[in-house]
Amino acid sequence: MTRGSQTTVGWGNIRSTYDTVVIGAGPAGCATAACLAAHGASVLLVESNPKAARRFAGEWVHPEGVRVLQVQGLLEGLSDHVVTSGFVVFPNDGLGPIQLDYPEGTTGLACEHETLVTHVRRRVAEFPGVDYAEGVRAQPVGGDAVDLVARGGEAKRVHAKLVAVAAGRSSRDVVSPDPMREAQVSISQMAGLLVADSQLPCEGYGHVLVGGPGPVLAYRIDANRIRLCFDVPHASHRGAHAAEWIWKSFAEVLPPMLREGVRKELAQTSLSWASIAFRPRRYRTESGVALVGDVAGIFHPLTALGITMSVLDAEALAEASSLTEYAAHRASRSYIPELLSNAIYQAFVRDDAGSEAIREAIFATWRSSPAHRSRTMKLLGAASTGRAEFVRAFSHVAVRAGAAALTSDRRTVEELASWLRWPWASLHPQPDAIRSRSLSWAAPESWASRDFFRSPQPLKEKQHAN
Repeated sequence: MTRGSQTTVGWGNIRSTYDTVVIGAGPAGCATAACLAAHGASVLLVESNPKAARRFAGEWVHPEGVRVLQVQGLLEGLSDHVVTSGFVVFPNDGLGPIQLDYPEGTTGLACEHETLVTHVRRRVAEFPGVDYAEGVRAQPVGGDAVDLVARGGEAKRVHAKLVAVAAGRSSRDVVSPDPMREAQVSISQMAGLLVADSQLPCEGYGHVLVGGPGPVLAYRIDANRIRLCFDVPHASHRGAHAAEWIWKSFAEVLPPMLREGVRKELAQTSLSWASIAFRPRRYRTESGVALVGDVAGIFHPLTALGITMSVLDAEALAEASSLTEYAAHRASRSYIPELLSNAIYQAFVRDDAGSEAIREAIFATWRSSPAHRSRTMKLLGAASTGRAEFVRAFSHVAVRAGAAALTSDRRTVEELASWLRWPWASLHPQPDAIRSRSLSWAAPESWASRDFFRSPQPLKEKQHAN
């Protein structure tokens, strides 16, 4: 049957046996179905709640993610998006913004979440070998069968060689309890706002604005609209006056050309909210179900890696000869992006002297070295996941910060020492053990005994005109 422009398989046409059942038809699930079908598998792709695509969720895809989606033909015909060239960081230190380009002329894309999801669903539903069913709840029965329930209550069991869960965070209700998966820490809240008829200082780039209670990520999602994502500490106000708090806390770090539009939208539209947490990644359950995308693990979206990690999971699952091989491969390849996301976020929000030294060293390194900017972007976009690259990048920053700290007080040196855990973690021979321990590192309450969030910072006298 056809629903809008999207072809779905009717309940009565769902077969009793497939090579693979994929649960969840967001970017992760659609990419998984497409990659497996390209390798000759028959795939049943099921989505229980198509309207979930309207939520505030991932909208940025790094070049590696774009590569996978293009190879699978999932981006063909997608017109309402923005080609992206990298990021521009605004440190609010009076020295101007820092431009971080994707290496070797590669590009990413930004697109409204619902627009992207609707498009990839339509594309994958057209693929030979893929049956797409909507409004169907699915529950894995071990690693080789799935119980399906239709909206009307009808039920059937489908058998498969492989079951993959890719339904995002909601997948936690689909797969059986797993102690490692259940362990996560809450980091902050994210407030989303769409601003129309405004301009960004550097079109085609994601803008990271530092200096407020948390960082702000701003990027264009189509020709007329800009998305702003405000990182809001848990201790901050999120009630009836949340919009007023957002304005007072972040207005000074916004580029002047955006302020009027942001003020207008805050006064007349509701903020979208998302809870931000960290959960170490794990790619299979004990019962033999593959985990793809956010159900495998989550980290702070400041690095905008969610969709990219999901489609790289999908590619790896299709290419692996076994579930064990897939889990081991992705665990090793996702370890450094996981560490990098935690480290960058903490560097941008912690307010102790050691973290300030690290933050200033990061900015100074990026400003002075094209090689380090390129290395950062390879790591940030998951084009490079090697431990040596992470250690090289972090060590250079640490040495610069340490040299500066020697001229400061003893407390700065002591607080700087806590940052040595990151290169140590990247070299540890047992990443799974460190993944568990990194839960405590990610928890905001562990960062310092005093206030550890950055309070709103006034514009510096020589502040570059954002």
